[in-house]
Amino acid sequence: MLDTQQLIEAAVEHAALDDFGEDDYLEPLERLVDALNREARMNEFGEIRARMTIGSGLSNRLRIQHYLKAHPAIEKEVVARPVFIVGLPRTGTTALHHLLNQDTANRTLQLWEAQDPVPPPETASYTADPRIARRREGVALTEQFLPGFLATHLLDAQEPDECYMLLNRNFMSVEYSAMFHIPTFANWLYPNICRRGSYAYHKLQLQLLQSRHPGAWVLKAPFHQLGLPDILRHYPDAIIVQTHRSPMSFVASGCSFSELLRRSGSDHIDRDEIGRDWMDMLAIYTRTFEADRARLEPQFPGQFLDIDHDAFVADPWPALEAIYRLRKIALSERGRSAMALWLQQHPRGKHGKHEYRLADYGITRAEVAELFDQYVQRYGLTLG
Repeated sequence: MLDTQQLIEAAVEHAALDDFGEDDYLEPLERLVDALNREARMNEFGEIRARMTIGSGLSNRLRIQHYLKAHPAIEKEVVARPVFIVGLPRTGTTALHHLLNQDTANRTLQLWEAQDPVPPPETASYTADPRIARRREGVALTEQFLPGFLATHLLDAQEPDECYMLLNRNFMSVEYSAMFHIPTFANWLYPNICRRGSYAYHKLQLQLLQSRHPGAWVLKAPFHQLGLPDILRHYPDAIIVQTHRSPMSFVASGCSFSELLRRSGSDHIDRDEIGRDWMDMLAIYTRTFEADRARLEPQFPGQFLDIDHDAFVADPWPALEAIYRLRKIALSERGRSAMALWLQQHPRGKHGKHEYRLADYGITRAEVAELFDQYVQRYGLTLG
């Protein structure tokens, strides 16, 4: 069993610090711990994993708070015209993110710095920071504990990853509901991300990270579909890139990926349960973002871009060039060459084929059609 107070005390001892800043992290943490204890049916490794992830979030929160108190000017850092890739899971967001990362004019959130942000990285040592080697050791263990993961998700210490790690430190993160069946926490989390200062904290960490290694941020996470109002409140010049794919192509894929994540942490894997959790998540993501986009896009003209997955796979250059046009910068020949090389080195299926079937998760084609009926019409897609 996890105990909130013990987790806090362990983080204080580990970091040798005791100032967490505002106490707004406490309610989410308490809700998370309660759901993990009551609903997640964690095995021994699952409890270790949860304890380590929460402990890392608390320890990093302490270090961030300590660093900010010593460097208050960080809060004046300007985060200019960031790109947020916000497509639903399994719609090509990862490939697009990695491609944009090949251009050194872009600043992505690399895995090593996302998980260990203090002290902030410095330009002079950005590619040789000792934290990279430590994170690379952790990545090397991934396939041991999550067999099949590398066939479904690009992962490397020096490659970009999702912003959810920034919200692990105020415990408003979807990582936990991806790893475990914790519906009471997930159902509370989804409508509250914009109500709990999550993107103010997100921005504060970007300010910290760019303070000694500046750049034009390119960020990615499907959960950003829940945060559009706050994204545009804190980043009013942001570019919002939404990727699209025929729903039948990504619903079962997402269920399979969720099963892979959960299997190591629990001995009680119910595929129908995973299917329900995944469909509930897709429903709230889609309905929230589409309503918010319809309301906000007229107020932020020229800041939204739609990318069709299949067209992008066939020829990525029109989509990439469109992103640069919206940012009012040119894609350099050097950046283009680096992207072309990455495409050559990462053909589809490089790490193996990801097999999945919708029926395995108790989901019918009719349910997918009902959920995504308006979505496919709006974006000119087929159900698949």
